[in-house]
Amino acid sequence: MLVVDRLSVAYGSIKAVREVSLRVEKGEIVALLGPNGAGKTSLISAIVGLVPSAGGKVELDGTDISRKRTEDIVRLGATVTPEGRKIFGDLTVGQNLRLGAAVRRDRDGIAADIEQMLTMFPILRERFASRAQTLSGGEQQQLAIARSMMSRPKLLMLDEPSLGLAPRLVEQIFGLITELRAKGLTLLVVEQNAYDALALADRAYIMNSGRLQFSGRSEDLLASDDLMEHYLGTGTGGHAGAPG
Repeated sequence: MLVVDRLSVAYGSIKAVREVSLRVEKGEIVALLGPNGAGKTSLISAIVGLVPSAGGKVELDGTDISRKRTEDIVRLGATVTPEGRKIFGDLTVGQNLRLGAAVRRDRDGIAADIEQMLTMFPILRERFASRAQTLSGGEQQQLAIARSMMSRPKLLMLDEPSLGLAPRLVEQIFGLITELRAKGLTLLVVEQNAYDALALADRAYIMNSGRLQFSGRSEDLLASDDLMEHYLGTGTGGHAGAPG
């Protein structure tokens, strides 16, 4: 579904992503791990056109999206739920959901999808008319994901979905990610909680200093103390997440 070929991102003289190549197949959950500053957010931002690439190619379902506008990429079926959720706090839950469908014109379909999101996320039904800034962190994360789903993506990229959440809410969000895959969605998950991410992902990529360091099956990484220690700074004897 998603093919990234030697993608690079630069901010002036700073190279944030250095010729990274990866694939995400239809129906997969793929984890993208690594420390703060590794280039993970820059990579997924470039995939959806939020930041310009400095070289390389991105394909979605065989279509070259490397130079397309973000709006057009969303229409083609790829979207991202950003780190920190980035909801519109002064708007209501309902208004945030409608903004998620901004690229669509099918009014009846949008109404049906809002109802589907409210069924999937019952707390959003309860808080539908409330300002988004009054929601808890976990509720805001649910709203951010639901808003992304309103564009009817085929590929959903989640940037640090568990950031700042209590362990109970992290478990809830990761359970939701598994449910989304069961509904046919393909997911690329940037995550600092390495063990939680690897436990649900089919495969993993690990970045550091803008480069890929590892790619392989999540179960192989989890099963090897040496790999966990080398790439993530922790072995399976503990349960710490990857740095930032």
